[in-house]
Amino acid sequence: MRHNAPRCRLAIVSTYLPRRCGLATYTADLREALGVATDDVETVVVAIDRDGLEYGDEVIAAIDQDHAEDYSSAAEILHNKEIDVVLIQHEYGIFGGPDGSNILELTHALNAHGIPYLVTLHTVLSAPSPGQAATLRALCADAARVTTFTETARRVAVRTGVAASHQLVVVPHGAPVPLRTPPSRDTLRPEIAELLRTLDGRPTLTTFGLLSAGKGIDLAIAALATVVRVEPRTQYVIAGATHPEVQRHSGESYRNGLRDQVRKLGLENNVHFVDAFLGLEDLSAILHASTLFVTPYRSAEQVCSGALTFALAAGLPVVSSSYRYAEDMLSSGAGIVVPIDDGTALADAIAGLIVSPEALRSARTAAEAIASWLPWPTVAAREAELVREVAARAKAGKATQPVLGVPPLVLDHLDRLTDEIGILQFAESDEPAAVSGYCVDDVARLAIVAADLLALGFGPESRQGALAYRWLRQSIRFLSAAYDSSSHAMHNQLSYQGTWEDWPHLGDHVGRAMWGLGVLAGTLAVPDEVRAPAGDLLDALTENVGELAKIGLRSGAYALLGLARAGRASAAADLVDMLDRTLRETMAEDPSWLWFEPELTYDNARLPQALLAGAALVGNRGAAERALCALDWYAEHVRQPDGVIRCVGNVWHRRGETPEQWAADDGDEQPIDAGAFAEAFAEAWLYRGQPSDGTLAGLGLSWFLGDNQAGVRMYVDHTGACHDGLSATWVNGNQGAESTLAYYQAMFALVHACLSTLSDTSAQRGGQDTAVGNGRTLTARATTARPTVTDRSSTQRVRPSTTATTGPSGVSGASASGAGAAPPANSPANRPSAGHRPRTSEGHTDAR
Repeated sequence: MRHNAPRCRLAIVSTYLPRRCGLATYTADLREALGVATDDVETVVVAIDRDGLEYGDEVIAAIDQDHAEDYSSAAEILHNKEIDVVLIQHEYGIFGGPDGSNILELTHALNAHGIPYLVTLHTVLSAPSPGQAATLRALCADAARVTTFTETARRVAVRTGVAASHQLVVVPHGAPVPLRTPPSRDTLRPEIAELLRTLDGRPTLTTFGLLSAGKGIDLAIAALATVVRVEPRTQYVIAGATHPEVQRHSGESYRNGLRDQVRKLGLENNVHFVDAFLGLEDLSAILHASTLFVTPYRSAEQVCSGALTFALAAGLPVVSSSYRYAEDMLSSGAGIVVPIDDGTALADAIAGLIVSPEALRSARTAAEAIASWLPWPTVAAREAELVREVAARAKAGKATQPVLGVPPLVLDHLDRLTDEIGILQFAESDEPAAVSGYCVDDVARLAIVAADLLALGFGPESRQGALAYRWLRQSIRFLSAAYDSSSHAMHNQLSYQGTWEDWPHLGDHVGRAMWGLGVLAGTLAVPDEVRAPAGDLLDALTENVGELAKIGLRSGAYALLGLARAGRASAAADLVDMLDRTLRETMAEDPSWLWFEPELTYDNARLPQALLAGAALVGNRGAAERALCALDWYAEHVRQPDGVIRCVGNVWHRRGETPEQWAADDGDEQPIDAGAFAEAFAEAWLYRGQPSDGTLAGLGLSWFLGDNQAGVRMYVDHTGACHDGLSATWVNGNQGAESTLAYYQAMFALVHACLSTLSDTSAQRGGQDTAVGNGRTLTARATTARPTVTDRSSTQRVRPSTTATTGPSGVSGASASGAGAAPPANSPANRPSAGHRPRTSEGHTDAR
């Protein structure tokens, strides 16, 4: 994905080549992949050094790992180089000081300079020592984001208190693209080419990586002695140099011990040692010549293995001991996991796959499926999204801004509104109305809320996370079933009995579907089995986006929000131009009416919000400024003298009318308007960081909590529902999907922008969250978006270096008939009251 946004300067703190260790290789691969996957993230390196190595120009500083002063001095260099974000690769043993505490000197100094940082955890221990736990918690406490390689590692980090759940994001370990295909043997070193000739036509096991006792190679050799009784031709390649730390303390004693074991077992003709730090081509050639990859590691705690990742990237099935990373990566059937240190089970698993072509073929198919999402550019694109997010928040957070407390997160009402099909549209009072059926509009909104829950760190082990995962699966199934590939349009209304009640057509519902799909495709926390089809369906709907925009401005605006969230810059450009041109033309007609249309109708703030989001994506600063101008004008229009906002009612406001006419009773205010107001100003806050943007975003959210013209609370604390409408003196008693989802979309938007904080302690760790009481006053506390500490910089001992620069596809879903199911016997069948306002929508609604 290409971006035209301003460049973001990222510094990665890690060991680095030419140091020979897995972490150094990982960092070099990540840096290279960021250069391929983005054109707006410039990446440099701060190398953690021990041996006085010489580095390339991309390394702007080298830290002696045992000198605490070097860490704080490095922060000074990063500040002087105008680095926007720092990414710290954490592994035990690479940072000096007690339990690696020297790294805290760097983070203290980064905080003092106002430079945000992320942390990647390469090892997550289930029972760290007190010193290890204290250091890691202190490191993660001020981190903008903390990434792990698997969901299991994320759960362990939450359970052990290493980081708060809302900080943690899963970003998989990447693998080089060349591993997908074998290289020409003409390009290989002679000894590797000779080895491959020996292996041709024979079952071959491979283990590669830096050798140490913890790798369990001796266990695999012992297992091989059993395997050759079943298949005597079996070969075993042990590739890789001895780990530098092992060599430093005991030389080659471990490797020599392995050679002695091979001789004693009579396996000299079956085992091949490659004593070298392998290049990518040689490694790829060996993996593609292999039958199975073997990782008999002895530590159950291991949450990452570059070697296992590389093997799967080559489509190679695996037999492994049961460490955490292997359990996660092989759970889909790409291999077999056996108990640690169980040589008999290891031998049985290897032999079982070698002698069973069908089982081996099945495991290889599963490995190939995993390989499709491991290439480094794919992973780097995810990492880049996090970096951009952190950089944007840092830019917006430089001003002091009140943080608004919100009620505890209660999802009971949404849970009651949803069933195995989707989310019911309406409710009579708080009872779901089955007769109202389902619609694409609300399912798209539900998808956004579900993605937001996962982005806040709720995992599947929590009730909130379990609901979110269920809603995501339902949403993508429903939206796929609604799509018509022949017209690139969608049904909207589905009856409770499971039949579509309209023909596929364009309208607001298609725009909202694209919005929801864009959020799914662009949210890192959404699982790949949902992200991938969401992206495909979004791209398919984009085929008709020009016609969609002609239906109505809001249809195009909703679609633009989705394209912006998914980073589809090229597709978004035309919609940005359309909205911007419309705004300029209307403003030219009447300079006092700074709006897109000659009237204010419904969901008004979505128009400037979409233009701002799209303009930021494509780098159109003029359009972004005009979007902000329109948004500011709209705020003046709806903000009352007492400070609350009064949303445009369903009678609309028209150009040429007097303020007295606007002040008259113009019908009920709708939650979607207040929610759009809050979200639009949260978007503005992230873009320009103006304190008034945060204040106005808070006013939009506080409308739901009693700060409105009637002084009545719209949000129902004990169920998590929201009333459907507000007059000057009362609330509509019904609590449908649109209104309830509007509250959650607005609330989550403010939380993501660091303008609000959940008082539910399952969402955030620590802090003095302020619960909101009934009435018109929203309790707030002033804070800065990023705390600072005293600068501990001292004498510079860091060695600075030279600064481096650096198809559309149809989506198959369930058929319309397949989407239906017999109504549950206990489903309510009451219609919503006559006072419920019909859903607003532009475009025709052909009924069948």
